Amino acid sequence: MKKVKKPQTLFVGSKVIVSDQALASTLFNKGNFGTFVDGNLVLSIEEAVYLNQKKELKIYDTDGKELKFNELINLAKKRQKRFWIRYLVFSDLKNNGYLPKTAFKYGGDFRVYNKGSIPGKEHAEWILYCSDEHESLPLLNFSAMNRVAHSVRKKLLMGVVDDEESVTYYEVNWVRM
Repeated sequence: MKKVKKPQTLFVGSKVIVSDQALASTLFNKGNFGTFVDGNLVLSIEEAVYLNQKKELKIYDTDGKELKFNELINLAKKRQKRFWIRYLVFSDLKNNGYLPKTAFKYGGDFRVYNKGSIPGKEHAEWILYCSDEHESLPLLNFSAMNRVAHSVRKKLLMGVVDDEESVTYYEVNWVRM
């Protein structure tokens, strides 16, 4: 009986787990993707989809079936509200040399590290909130975002995606008068 090889990159819940140590080390060291948990590299959905689109990572479901890019997008949209908006902003930042990492504990979409920064050794410069150009933002929500960013010594960054899927960034700063 032929033994079936277990896939080394599994889409589980809202994360992708990379258990192949050589691949995990390469992804982490090369692009600072993911975080190590119990010896495995855990990627956010945005990171995994980005690497898959760049042909650097094959991703499998729990049945061992390889997920094609479109299947991966559809699954991600089901598992994460506003996935496509978040992904467009994430990939734009990565393509321009910035390092986005999740910022759920701050109530934001991403912490954004400046070009060349290393998480753990340096702090993120911004807390980023992603939105669609047609979304309205209540003043109380905007105020709360600003307060959180200020309280953790970060700048507030808004990434707004337009109908052509281009991203425009707005940095918000406090001014003392």
